[in-house]
Amino acid sequence: MEVMLGLVLLVANIPVYRYLFRVFFGSRDEFREAVKYSFTPDLLSLFRGRYWKDQFGEAKLSFFFFCCVMAVVVEFVVLRSLLLMMF
Repeated sequence: MEVMLGLVLLVANIPVYRYLFRVFFGSRDEFREAVKYSFTPDLLSLFRGRYWKDQFGEAKLSFFFFCCVMAVVVEFVVLRSLLLMMF
């Protein structure tokens, strides 16, 4: 039961993921830039003079994924407890 509920929530939250994407990044180019920064070593970013931009991009990407996961987890806990009370 829990696996099915989790899968349904993952798919049902696609509009939430899209909304969070627009809030955090605004465009696909900004997202690609954040992904690029997350794979660039910090020392290289420091020598290029982009250290703080790199850190901000990494933080934005991490917080985006955290928010997406937490949306599913909170919904899962709430719905699971409601279903257990009903049955």
